[in-house]
Amino acid sequence: MIKNLSPSRASQFKTCPKQFKFSNVDKIKEPTNLVQAKGTTVHQALEDLYDLPSNERTPEVLYNLFRKAWSNVRGNDEHVNLFESLDDEREWGQEGLNLLHNYLKLENPQKLEPLEQERWVRGSIEDLNLRGILDRMDEDKDGNLIIVDYKSGKAPMAKYKEPRFFALKLYALLIRDEIGITPKELKLIYLKNSTIHTLNIDDKMLDEAKIEILSIWDEIKKAFKENNFPAVKNGLCKDWCYYKPICPLFNKEAPDTDELKNIVEKIAETEENIEAISMFENQDDLPDSSPLKNIKISDLEIDITLLKNKQDKILKEITSLLGK
Repeated sequence: MIKNLSPSRASQFKTCPKQFKFSNVDKIKEPTNLVQAKGTTVHQALEDLYDLPSNERTPEVLYNLFRKAWSNVRGNDEHVNLFESLDDEREWGQEGLNLLHNYLKLENPQKLEPLEQERWVRGSIEDLNLRGILDRMDEDKDGNLIIVDYKSGKAPMAKYKEPRFFALKLYALLIRDEIGITPKELKLIYLKNSTIHTLNIDDKMLDEAKIEILSIWDEIKKAFKENNFPAVKNGLCKDWCYYKPICPLFNKEAPDTDELKNIVEKIAETEENIEAISMFENQDDLPDSSPLKNIKISDLEIDITLLKNKQDKILKEITSLLGK
């Protein structure tokens, strides 16, 4: 059972519980793709821009920050094989610069002073530990808080915009619970087509979001208890779901990943036991009734190594299917 939930994880479970399981329970990691790398690099450039004095926040500086951000990570394992050629990388980079050019049509960085960037927010709602990272939080001239999120994709039609605010409502809920102030507005900045969608919020809306996230959390707990994470066909399946090759909706011979789930749970349990034993300077100080009394940390570490080797072997087989 997972211990924490982020707004993005909650949204993922709403969309498809099976995808949620593959990613968060079975720990089948989706490799970084071109879209994700572009979004991450654009976000980093914007964050770095607002760390500078306002008079230095020029378009050319922003573009150079994008180039610098990419230069810093392009050799990492998760990025090194993204491109088949240097021309492909240049084309990708130009697309990223175009997104930043589109951003500058929407806001003037020299006239904007974010209150905070990349703020880590967390809180407990009943038995749910909810946490995440805000892109940006602003304060208007009247002192009202505005929560801002950058999106590198295209804005949906206005009539479909409100569901996209679910994650920001949860961030606003956490902010309210943490500092006792209800943000006034949520803002989604879509860079693909230079569009801003905003939503005014109040305590009633946040209370409704609280009810919804607790409902999702109950469904997640039920899914774990019954080991039932159904696959749900949706508009993202065709072009955007990495796990489609191992999904039972698209592969009648899809592999059973429950063994991975069991291994992940055993690793987590063993790591918790190591942490519990390590809290005592002398293991003899553990209560006689403790099942950890006569267990050696070295034996537990060996268990983890064996489990991870088994996990790696299964993941290698599944990854070969996902790469086809």
